[in-house]
Amino acid sequence: MRGIVNRKYTFKLIILTLCLIILLGIYSLFRIINSNLIYEGIKVDEFNVSNMTKEAAVKLLKDKKENMKKRSIKLMYNDMEYNFSIEDLEFKFLYQEAVNEAYRIGREGNIFKRLLDIIKIRYKGVKIDLKFVYNKDIIQQIVEEVSSEINVEAKDAEFHINNGNIYITDEVVGKSVNKDELIKTIEENLLTANTIKIPVESTMPKLSKSLLSRINGIIGEYSTSFLGSSPNRIENIRLSAESINGTILLPGQIMSFNEVTGPIREEFGYKDATVIVGGQYTSGVGGGVCQTSTTLYNALILAGVTILERSPHSIPPRYVDLGRDAAVAENLLDLKFRNDFDYPIYIATETKNNRIFVYIYGDISHRDYTVKIESEVMETIKPGEEHIVDEKLKAGEKVLVQEGRNGYKVRTYRYIIKNGIIVDKEIISTDYYKEKNYIYKIGR
Repeated sequence: MRGIVNRKYTFKLIILTLCLIILLGIYSLFRIINSNLIYEGIKVDEFNVSNMTKEAAVKLLKDKKENMKKRSIKLMYNDMEYNFSIEDLEFKFLYQEAVNEAYRIGREGNIFKRLLDIIKIRYKGVKIDLKFVYNKDIIQQIVEEVSSEINVEAKDAEFHINNGNIYITDEVVGKSVNKDELIKTIEENLLTANTIKIPVESTMPKLSKSLLSRINGIIGEYSTSFLGSSPNRIENIRLSAESINGTILLPGQIMSFNEVTGPIREEFGYKDATVIVGGQYTSGVGGGVCQTSTTLYNALILAGVTILERSPHSIPPRYVDLGRDAAVAENLLDLKFRNDFDYPIYIATETKNNRIFVYIYGDISHRDYTVKIESEVMETIKPGEEHIVDEKLKAGEKVLVQEGRNGYKVRTYRYIIKNGIIVDKEIISTDYYKEKNYIYKIGR
């Protein structure tokens, strides 16, 4: 009988213990669910904020991270150095935002989801990044100030002639801070505060002193006389000569006379003077410019520059031999040429003593020859006669209306001469200057 009683007592004790355990478990879960502490297993950055109030977690993070704002970033370029602190950028850690996020973990959803989340983070852990903000405008301002001190505009070397003496200035290599890259690098290094090498890109000028030093003397020159020309014509020659003076042509580069001189217009100073149009002498703006292009053409062919485009006049000009003129007219006729040497050429002009002079400078160090240009008239074409019947004239009466002139077919040669011997002969042009018939009125 006593054994049965003892078994009943033991059973009741077990039931009571289980109920107590369940009650304690429920109480513990209730305390966990309703805790005002951050749950176990949560870190912000590398700092454990488990079982902390939000206030305590914020204080911990500030104690660990706030001094970091005093650290400096150093920007370096050659011997130039720029320093600023992270705090100067209005840098701030978002402590409260990170702690609030940590506190929310395990507190979203129904009770069962919360319990599962709490258990999961306790064993697996959760890490929250401590975010920060800063003033991008201040970084931009710093980069602009740095750039203004470093940036240098590229500048070509310059070629000058003074009284026949050549001197060349040094080129300047351009420097430019890559602002976008520097801003990005600063932003990537805000937490590490490293020394940053300022990214600077170099811009090489087109003309270096070493390149221009290849120009050491005159390789071709020519002059023509404008004695007896009107003041307007002389002024047009002077203006057009001035426009091409100082032109540098790099290897492979092409020059257009019309492009360099620009429009021949009154607003640019050009004046009315005699011009040739359609085989007739007439008055027009820019008369005389063709003498500049012709003088340039002869200097170029003596220098051996490659001529790409050139046209003779319809009437042979008086200031140069047949076959050696170069007519120009806006949108119609041009003088174009290309520098096929491996060195630059420089064009210099001057007008003095009733003449225009053109000099082509280049490398004379290997120029062991001279050049001669010679024109040959292959055929002289006599003008014919044209008759216009005029009833007002008496029979057999004849009145000259238009003066005639000869026409010419001309071939022009360039000779290369070494030690007095012709070593090369080249036809550089074949031209036809059309004859002009006499025109008479006659009576019947």
